[in-house]
Amino acid sequence: MKNLTISLDDETHQASRVLAAKRGVSMSRLVASLLRREASVDAQQDDAAAARARIEAVERFIAGPKFEIAVDGKMPTSEERNARR
Repeated sequence: MKNLTISLDDETHQASRVLAAKRGVSMSRLVASLLRREASVDAQQDDAAAARARIEAVERFIAGPKFEIAVDGKMPTSEERNARR
């Protein structure tokens, strides 16, 4: 466990002491809990942003140029597809 020293203005310090007392925890646990929650929210936002980026990549791929596979409206046979050229 690591220690952290912070500076608070008097008003914030008093409000934090009252909040910690209402929750029945120490100031240290209160601050740790608040920081943990903020870090969790940031991680969730990062995960959501990464998921959006993956979805956008797939959408760009799907919207990309189309490949013409059919010849005269007919799909190639498996032998034609697999023929070595």
